[in-house]
Amino acid sequence: MSRWFKRGVGAVFAMLAIFFIGSNLWVWSAGWGRLAGNPSEVPTGSVMVLLGTDEFVGSTGDRTGTYRPRIDAALDLARSGRVKLIVTSGTDVHARVMATQLRSAGVTCPIVEDPYGWRTLDSVLRAKAYYPDDHVVFVSQGWHCVRALWQADHASLRATAYPAAFGDGWRPLMGSLRDCVAKPKAVIDRCLGNPLTAPVPANEGNVPHR
Repeated sequence: MSRWFKRGVGAVFAMLAIFFIGSNLWVWSAGWGRLAGNPSEVPTGSVMVLLGTDEFVGSTGDRTGTYRPRIDAALDLARSGRVKLIVTSGTDVHARVMATQLRSAGVTCPIVEDPYGWRTLDSVLRAKAYYPDDHVVFVSQGWHCVRALWQADHASLRATAYPAAFGDGWRPLMGSLRDCVAKPKAVIDRCLGNPLTAPVPANEGNVPHR
């Protein structure tokens, strides 16, 4: 193997490492000063977007560790009276189950199901399409919220976040580590024009929860 080939391979890996680290720092920077520590820091009349996740790990019956903290954070914020509307965004199952559990827990404000928030990017762009003039507050774990905020900034959507607790067990840790890969992917998506994953336009498909 030639010396120039080795140098070329090394240069490629160095550039990939710089992109990986730089992307993570760039996306993380979107959360500085924008993660509300209590509901009073969220603007009154905001639209809450609860980002979806699985409640259980497949059919095992084991809890994922991230789901319940997100529901608890959403309930905390909803009960404060700071939000006028809640959007449960994820797959159709995520959207329906989260909306049902929030309503069962006593949430009285309107709830809208977004069954096409298949990725965080989809959730953000759909929030922009439906609520372009509103202030949006994302609810998820902090490491996830900063990515949503970064994408919201690049969609010209006014937003803050109300982070949920990290969660118990090793699965939340794995989720945060996976998000270190999702952050560079968000930068790549931005370069590609932020393509939607769901097969419907961003301003279609949301339904009121009944």
